Amino acid sequence: MKVDFYISSLSSGGAEHVLTNLAANFAEHDMDVSITSYEKRPQFYNVASNVKLNKYNFTNKSKLIEWLCDYHATKKYLQTRKSSVAISFLSRCNFMLILAGIFSKTKIIVCDRNNLLRKYPKYVFDITCFLYRFADVVCVQTNEMKSFYPQYLQKKIVVLENPLDFDEMAAQCKGQNIEKENTVISVGRLEKQKDFVTLIKAYKKVAALYPDWKLKIYGQGNRKDELQGLIERENLTTNIRLCGVTHTPFLEMKKAKIFVLSSFYEGFPNVLCEAMHAGLPCVSTKCECGPSELINDGKNGFLVQIGNINQMAEKIIALIENEKLRSSMGEEAERSTVRLSREVICQKWRELTYRVSGEDNYE
Repeated sequence: MKVDFYISSLSSGGAEHVLTNLAANFAEHDMDVSITSYEKRPQFYNVASNVKLNKYNFTNKSKLIEWLCDYHATKKYLQTRKSSVAISFLSRCNFMLILAGIFSKTKIIVCDRNNLLRKYPKYVFDITCFLYRFADVVCVQTNEMKSFYPQYLQKKIVVLENPLDFDEMAAQCKGQNIEKENTVISVGRLEKQKDFVTLIKAYKKVAALYPDWKLKIYGQGNRKDELQGLIERENLTTNIRLCGVTHTPFLEMKKAKIFVLSSFYEGFPNVLCEAMHAGLPCVSTKCECGPSELINDGKNGFLVQIGNINQMAEKIIALIENEKLRSSMGEEAERSTVRLSREVICQKWRELTYRVSGEDNYE
């Protein structure tokens, strides 16, 4: 069976990681798989050698003309490739694939990774939902996200969580004996959504009591200078470090003792899942969507209110001061990620793809 994936870019990000993981798994199960990307941003994730990679890099001062060029290229590719199923990630590609595939026999699965009402005005959300009527399946990662969509789309929506590749994560550690450091870690794009401002301000309270503990933030983004400026103004340069992008986030998590997710909102926080699998006790905002479905507050982590500096600091301090609590929460966190294994989630994706295609030879 031929299956095609579409995404804006293969830069660092959760959606990009999931897509390349799914594509590789489909190819491992003898599917003819391709990935199409559109933007010129540097490629961060490797594409499996048995997966075809297409890159359309049309550039124009007019975003509309650029989009139309991408649209026509996508439409032509759909017509010539004649795949059974096409799967797109993120709203820009979702719109394009639906419009390009209206007169195609290829079945369309679109995947939203965040609550669209967080990104766009209500009228854009309404238009998006109208277009999604022409998709065969709308895939989201949590039941909470599913609830945001109108009733007329509910029968099309399938909830599938993101896969965790345990082997890939273990390979980052290369079998080495990792020594724990007095480190709190956070991973994410340096953007407003991730609210690292609250984390930095909360950590100022932590550093006042435990100056030997350090906060490391991994990621890149357009707020790097703003966040570095805040760190310097708060005299925290010896306590907090912006570490940039890492290709071994799981290894860095294994070195740390606590993980913090400070986001305003998420689609499904891959980094939180990875930190839990690393056996870290996690402090996360109770944001939409994902943390409340992953963390049982007080058992395998702590949930705090969005933007609450004092509450975040209190939970980090509670974990620093109680090694036994860190250990028990970390063990429970790791156990709770078993259901997210790559093979379990990818099998559900393969089953969905065969079901949508109408082919009945799935093994």
